[in-house]
Amino acid sequence: MNLYAFQLGRQKELCLAELKTLLGAQNLVEKNNDIAIFQLEKADQKLQDDLGGTIKIMEVFDKTTKENVEKSLEKHLLQEFEGWSGKIQFALNMFGLKKEFRSKPLLNNCKRVLKSLGLNCRFVNNSDKNPQPSTIFKARVLQKGIDINLIKCDSGIYLAQTISIQNIDDYSLRDYNKPKRDAKVGMTPPKLAQIMINLAGPAKTIYDPFCGTGTYLMEIMLMGKTALGSDIERKMVEYTEQNCAWLIQKFPMKYQKHYIFKADARLIEKQFLPQIEIDAIVTESYLGEPQTKEPTPEKRETIFRELANLHLNWLAKCHPLLPKNGKIVMCLTAFRDGKTIHHFPNFNQLAETAGYKIKQSFSYSREDQIVIRDIIVLEKI
Repeated sequence: MNLYAFQLGRQKELCLAELKTLLGAQNLVEKNNDIAIFQLEKADQKLQDDLGGTIKIMEVFDKTTKENVEKSLEKHLLQEFEGWSGKIQFALNMFGLKKEFRSKPLLNNCKRVLKSLGLNCRFVNNSDKNPQPSTIFKARVLQKGIDINLIKCDSGIYLAQTISIQNIDDYSLRDYNKPKRDAKVGMTPPKLAQIMINLAGPAKTIYDPFCGTGTYLMEIMLMGKTALGSDIERKMVEYTEQNCAWLIQKFPMKYQKHYIFKADARLIEKQFLPQIEIDAIVTESYLGEPQTKEPTPEKRETIFRELANLHLNWLAKCHPLLPKNGKIVMCLTAFRDGKTIHHFPNFNQLAETAGYKIKQSFSYSREDQIVIRDIIVLEKI
């Protein structure tokens, strides 16, 4: 077994939950605020591409003390670049070590080691701050050199080499360049869709009863799973069909099985579905009308009451579609009022009435958002 470090995205708790669900909580060795270290047989770019909440994956090559960091770095660089020639790209990142080290002395020492091998290096770092992951990706550091990471945890300092990083170009393409987008039905970021799919566990066939423009179906297909989607509006069904066809052209994949049909989630029956068993449901149902300013308490109450009827109906109808202990991962409306977040009232009772229990819940938002998403993981009871 090897040790791999995963740099968590902006929503730390949610990103860690994705990793625990996918990799197994029992395999978590240690963590700090930014990094989670897991014991695994193997991690690679394919795993990276399936993780919405992980910025990059690093393979641990040593664990040491503050006094031996430079010695460990020197040993690794001599081994890694033996036989290389020319110029390399070099990046250095430190997590939890601001008080112990400054980047410049360490970079200069690494430069000296590489020079002893006859190599010139271009530092991606331009200050004592860690270089942005986007800068590392754009500079092709992983292909043309090395990205080194020093990670402080309770038991010591881990040294790790980055083996994969989020492909920001692919995410941008799927988010902004798909042929059909519609802000009125919400635009789930592909990374969030991936996280939610992974929170559903090892499901092979996933259904989205509010498919909109098809974001979840696209990410389900890219993960090699069977995707089912429906929407109450014919236009949204057509949008999803066009976006899925575009995806297959832009991102060639061996597994392309997907089914799209028109249906009202509040009236869904098993007979409406293709002859296929559903393992899980992952969806962003209706969040309510877009808000340009913070709603009054009275308006919030009205929105929550209307949405409660919708959620009770569709959750109850979907209950027979799921296997025993089947999961639903869904977005639930919440509102930001200054520093206060108003969550959906009494949703645990609503879920129980429909035949589910809440297993996990997380908030997903940006500071400037009024309407925010609570990510809820339900289990069928």
